[in-house]
Amino acid sequence: MDRGHHRRHRGQLESEGAKVLELASEPVRAGDPLTMLVPYTRLECSAEAVVPHLREGGYEQDDAIRYASDEACGVQPGMSGSTLLAPDGSTVVGVHNTHNRNGGECTDNNPCEVDGDGDLAFEQGRAYGQQVHMITNCLTAGSELDLVQPDCTLTGAARS
Repeated sequence: MDRGHHRRHRGQLESEGAKVLELASEPVRAGDPLTMLVPYTRLECSAEAVVPHLREGGYEQDDAIRYASDEACGVQPGMSGSTLLAPDGSTVVGVHNTHNRNGGECTDNNPCEVDGDGDLAFEQGRAYGQQVHMITNCLTAGSELDLVQPDCTLTGAARS
C-alpha cells in the first residue's frame, strides 16, 4: 500500500481546521517561558535551566529542560509526552517526559542531573522535558525523517 496515498499536506490540514505546529530550530534557554499542553488544560511553565546530562534508570539524555518549580507548572504522572510550546503558541520546543517522584537518585521515575565533573543533583518534584530543535536538521523538504542528512546530529544517526 502506498503510504503517501493517505498523507495530508499542511495546506489541506489547515483548510480542514487543524492547527499545524512548527518544530523549533533553536534550543530552549534558561528563563524561556513554556506552555505545556496537557489534556483539558495548559500549564504555564518556564525553563529554569538546561541540564547537560539527565540520568534516569538506564537512560541518559542531554540538554534536558528543567522547569522552574511553581504551582502554575504542576506536573503529575501521566503527563509524559505533553507538548511544550514557545510563547508564540505554535512552535514546539520540547516534550515533557519525566519528574523526580520519590526523591530517589537516578532510578526509574527519579531522574538526577549529572554535571561535567560527574557530580549528581536530584530533588523530589523536579520536572524535565526534552528539546526537539535537533530534529529539524534531520527532515527533508517533505518533512520526512532522514538520519543521513549532513547536519543531522540525532543520536544513532548514520554517518557517511
